[in-house]
Amino acid sequence: MTIDIVIVTFNRLQKLKKALDCYDSLTVKPRNIIVVNNNSNDGTKEYLNEWREKQTSYSKHILHLDKNVGGSGGFYKGQKFALSLNPDWIMLADDDAYPTPDLIEKFEQFVTNHKTDTISAICSTVLRIDGTIDATHRSRYHLIKGLFYERTRSNLEDYEQEWFEIDFLSYVGCFLKKNTLLKAGLVNPEFFIHSDDTEHSIRLKKQGKIICVPELKIYHDDNNTRITNEISWKDYYSYRNELYMLKKHHPLAAIAWSRRQLNELKNEPEKLEIYKTAMKDAWLGKLGVHYKYYPGWTKSE
Repeated sequence: MTIDIVIVTFNRLQKLKKALDCYDSLTVKPRNIIVVNNNSNDGTKEYLNEWREKQTSYSKHILHLDKNVGGSGGFYKGQKFALSLNPDWIMLADDDAYPTPDLIEKFEQFVTNHKTDTISAICSTVLRIDGTIDATHRSRYHLIKGLFYERTRSNLEDYEQEWFEIDFLSYVGCFLKKNTLLKAGLVNPEFFIHSDDTEHSIRLKKQGKIICVPELKIYHDDNNTRITNEISWKDYYSYRNELYMLKKHHPLAAIAWSRRQLNELKNEPEKLEIYKTAMKDAWLGKLGVHYKYYPGWTKSE
């Protein structure tokens, strides 16, 4: 069984160092680790070039990109490169995700002891740094009468099972089967950020089950708290990509969701302005980086 790991990083050098140290501490090592550097300017490039020269039992590959193509663009580049190495499974993770030492070992044990021919992806439990479960990374969705889209996180009771099925995965400690990825296609790089792994999940699930195995664990050092009254560029991509995903896979639900968002934001004019732009772009299929809502843009209410 061959396992290659794809990590995408951007300007979080200290977290990346900690993550790579965790991979060095794995009891069972992957075959390759592929790091996609999204044009970081904080010393990441120099550090990775030094890291590559250190002798390890696994091979190292670094993709230094000449511009920041966002999380979706970075994972697209990483997935494409990983497929060229022909692994059995590809694990995806952010630079702020720290696997427990036995992650790969327990993954291999699970795959060895269970039939996986009807499975497209296997996910780990995502833990906050304090050790509590972050159930938002493994979620489900429902379509009520084919129109009303509802997304729910996994239940804590789910994590008491040997494994449980989900609809949506995040790219934090998930293993994608190579053959499934070839059939479902790669992540859409034009999403830039937000909902790229969610939309990819819909396509992956058409090829087989997506499951979470609770005994597989990875810590996620996600402390990117936002000021509650801040409006930022991320709002645009969140609105646009979620709607585009629904339009592509559940068009009737997309119409209902659009109307609901317009109603919910009617008393928040500045967010409503962003949503109307996002809605127009989603219906027209205009993805990529928006000329106005470029990374870093903010506007206080």
